[in-house]
Amino acid sequence: MRETAACLLVALGIGLPAFRSGEGMPPFDLTGTWAVMQVTSDIVVYPFVGQRIRTTTLILHVEMGQTGSIVTVSETHCLVDTDDGTGMVVTEIPDAFLRSLGTVDRIATLEGTGEGWRFVELWPTEVHGARLADPVSDPLPTTADDPRMFDQDGDGQPGITVRVRVLGLISGEVYVVQRLSKLLDGQVLAPDLIRGLLTWTNEQVTLGASNPFLNAGGEAHVDPVRERSYFVAIRVPAGTTCANLTANWRTLFDR
Repeated sequence: MRETAACLLVALGIGLPAFRSGEGMPPFDLTGTWAVMQVTSDIVVYPFVGQRIRTTTLILHVEMGQTGSIVTVSETHCLVDTDDGTGMVVTEIPDAFLRSLGTVDRIATLEGTGEGWRFVELWPTEVHGARLADPVSDPLPTTADDPRMFDQDGDGQPGITVRVRVLGLISGEVYVVQRLSKLLDGQVLAPDLIRGLLTWTNEQVTLGASNPFLNAGGEAHVDPVRERSYFVAIRVPAGTTCANLTANWRTLFDR
């Protein structure tokens, strides 16, 4: 795979010296179409099952435009894949929620260091399923009748809907509101490859469920092993679509 080969070249010290020097202006142009995989890991205590490590993989279609050390990033959410760390729990994020996010524009910066070129992208705090005057500090709603709540995915239920199945016997929908922030901090390893760690926070409140057994939800906190939350960005041909990435992301990222 391109990612594996590029990482090997860097590890062996083979490649473009300008990438290692990190001096002057960036010796590359990131402008183009990219596929980005973000992997986040958290520790969850599931009802009836117990503690597991949950891994959530987000696939994004990204258009980048570079001017000097500033990179404009236009991101579209294509797919969310959740590994609950056990076959006894299955979690699914409906496509309606991803569509509701639309395309989001962000800014990334490039910084020359003694080890190469650092890529940093900050995701400002986002609240899903509610509208808060202060997204960072206001408390999240705790009841479905809170006037700040809204039906983000348009399914007639408050907040955002998550489908859950436990032990193959208990299944239903859980309605939640979420506050999320991320910081991507990585290295430009080649003109078509960026990789690094992902620092994130996630606050979530369960508002209700279609099955009363799911109302308890599951306690969760960010995995303290930082290396388990990371991102990889791979340049892809112009014209690549979210549908292409959804169908081929496992092959592209060697998963």
